[in-house]
Amino acid sequence: MKRRVIQIANSTQLISLPRAWAKRNNIQKGQELDIQEDGSRVVIQSSDSHIFERHDIDISKLDGMAIRSIRALYKRGIDELKVTFSRPELLKLIQESISKDVVGFEILEQGQSYCVIRNVAGNTEGFDHVLRRTFLLLVSMADEFIASLKKGDYSHLKNVAFLEQTNNRFTMVLRRHINKNGKVDYDKLGPLYYIIESIENIGDEYKYICLYLHNNAKRNLPKREYAELAQKTAGMLRDFYEVFYKFDEEKLVRLKNSRNAIVNSSFSLMKKQPNASETMLIHHSITVAQKVFNMVGPYLVLTL
Repeated sequence: MKRRVIQIANSTQLISLPRAWAKRNNIQKGQELDIQEDGSRVVIQSSDSHIFERHDIDISKLDGMAIRSIRALYKRGIDELKVTFSRPELLKLIQESISKDVVGFEILEQGQSYCVIRNVAGNTEGFDHVLRRTFLLLVSMADEFIASLKKGDYSHLKNVAFLEQTNNRFTMVLRRHINKNGKVDYDKLGPLYYIIESIENIGDEYKYICLYLHNNAKRNLPKREYAELAQKTAGMLRDFYEVFYKFDEEKLVRLKNSRNAIVNSSFSLMKKQPNASETMLIHHSITVAQKVFNMVGPYLVLTL
């Protein structure tokens, strides 16, 4: 769609709004609109309008991707979702997922082969507050993991793994807010979305290693040097959290050096014929270190 620019006098330039968009959003004469500059783009949106989005999906043939598809539509910003299915047992999976992961969604209507899910919580408030809480939760998860390793308290690791569910809820709310509203105190939403997605993925890594060691480590405990490698990874995660909220050249350089040191240490430790638990710690450490470092590029796009 193209619009011709109208010149008024020697300064003001005007452009008309698409009529269909204005009607859909109930734009009235004299109403104020929000305008945000984004490089060569200008984003215009109504400050007081909220488009109610509905969607239908048939999950009968999606198998293991059914719940992921519902979560994706939640993150996309859908307000009401009609889900159709051919097997009644899928309804139980939907109910469990809604109660555990999808904040603000409730099943308002259901039958033998369908259910209707609606957002009953309204729009997300306090984006920055939730983002910081999400960072702190992940840092806490890493710290608790290291503390359990040092104490040899592998029974506590199951509780640490449980924090991943909260991490999922927070990151889903944040991604939904970006897709639905797009109004946050950051100029570039793409890099921010990537960082939030990475926080969710790193939480998964900690869940996996916690559950593995909880179930298996008593048979072959990892030696101290392998736990120290995991501690360096947790320190790298904390450094990124701190530099995200306060630019620090020294910590930024340290992130790269830490990543390289963790990779080199991992290669060296692999030569010592580690047992299964130690191998998992190496895998966890190098994976998390790389995921943390991968957030640095998007962070620089947001910051510099």
